[in-house]
Amino acid sequence: MYSTPLAAVGILDDWTAMGKDVKTLITVVVLGIIYVGSVGATWAASRSMLKAFVAAVGGAVVMGVIASQTVLSTKTAEELKKDHTVGQDVRVVRVVDSTGGAAVPGTRD
Repeated sequence: MYSTPLAAVGILDDWTAMGKDVKTLITVVVLGIIYVGSVGATWAASRSMLKAFVAAVGGAVVMGVIASQTVLSTKTAEELKKDHTVGQDVRVVRVVDSTGGAAVPGTRD
């Protein structure tokens, strides 16, 4: 099949492509069947279009999260890499009351 010394690279590329195809198959076909089956089972158990609609909306949200998993994981990784420490410009200032606690004229107490 491969006649070059880089046969392992070609084989790994093939396996990687096949893994992506399997992931797509599972995401689209298997989860799609589960989605349709759960909406159908909800309607069959309750005979309520409202409950079936709510199950369809909930399932669509779950499918949307699964479909955008790569975007969400990238955003999460970027957020974790950011430096969230407080900068050196921030200082705590202590206010000393020069009146000794007496009310200052012209202010509300």
